[in-house]
Amino acid sequence: MGASSSKTGLLIVLVGPAGVGKSTISRQLAARTDVSYTVSATTRPKLPGDELGKTYDHISREEFFRRLDADEFLEYAQVYGEYYGTPKHPALDHLAAGRDVLLEIDVQGALQVRFQYPQALLVFVLPPDEQTLLQRLTSRARDSAEDIAKRFRAARREMQMAKGSRAFDYMVINDTLERVVDEITKIMAHKRNVGIYNGH
Repeated sequence: MGASSSKTGLLIVLVGPAGVGKSTISRQLAARTDVSYTVSATTRPKLPGDELGKTYDHISREEFFRRLDADEFLEYAQVYGEYYGTPKHPALDHLAAGRDVLLEIDVQGALQVRFQYPQALLVFVLPPDEQTLLQRLTSRARDSAEDIAKRFRAARREMQMAKGSRAFDYMVINDTLERVVDEITKIMAHKRNVGIYNGH
């Protein structure tokens, strides 16, 4: 399902609030397509559930800012006091070779990618409703009540921002995993067929 080697690969950016299921969707997309799933660098310390969820490259703040100064990130953002960034390589190498690349980042980072790579495909993932999102945040059992409330407030702001923004190509609802992965897979195929490489 990847792009041919004569074309630049498709850069897919998956965005959504904490607890919406981005990591699970990303893993399913990586399993069902030949998309390359990038690993973000972060200054956040490892958490107990990290090995089961999204994989990060945990680095010090000094190392993060060294890489930032060396222009080694596609995008970066500060979230809840910690820094996250997507390394340019091997992502740009995969794209140049015609392979699709999947980024799982936040709204700040997505807007940076939209500015630098207007041909990227930006997909915002929404929960079925706010109550479902709150239940998902609570069921992760890794955050305090205060942190859950903070993440829920941030999630509501992100969703409002996304709905009011023209930056996102598609908004999808994660009601069931299989359905939303099918929908995103079809979106990827459609964007390839209509020539996303030439922009919107």
